Amino acid sequence: MPTLATIVSGTLQTMRVTLLNAFRAVNTVPYPRKKRPIPGQWRAGSFALTFDPATGEENCIGCRLCEYICPSEIIRVTLRKGEARKNGVGATYCDHFVLDYQACMQCELCIQVCPTDAIVMTRALAPPSTTRDGLLLTKERLMANGQTLIATPALSSTATPTKIREWTDATRGLPKPEGTP
Repeated sequence: MPTLATIVSGTLQTMRVTLLNAFRAVNTVPYPRKKRPIPGQWRAGSFALTFDPATGEENCIGCRLCEYICPSEIIRVTLRKGEARKNGVGATYCDHFVLDYQACMQCELCIQVCPTDAIVMTRALAPPSTTRDGLLLTKERLMANGQTLIATPALSSTATPTKIREWTDATRGLPKPEGTP
């Protein structure tokens, strides 16, 4: 049975801790009014399909490498053959592209294997959804994200195949051979 002294002592210690924390600086952010900056290396953003700004053609050639490498099997791509592209990258296009965002584990493998930098991650938060259909990123939604990416370059991520290939280049940092500029 605790004594009156231990009950009072415990109560006073608890009130002391409460008062100390009541006057300490807050470390949370009132989210809707104030937003924290998203770090450049942040993962878990949304996805976008890019296109060539000069010609307006989509960069996706429908090779389906992203579909084959996805460990969650959430990407579905269908190929459409057509006339030669204006940018000279071939004559195939992506007809349908669907990414099921609810099962995505943000591994970035789909981005790493893309030969044309067509699919990229953005630093934009995925739109909130109350239905499963809202988490299916169709080609139209991904292209709209690509338009947003061009309009707001600050949302671009470091997760693009070209940047990843530059980081993993084994010759980076080595001295150049004699006679090369």
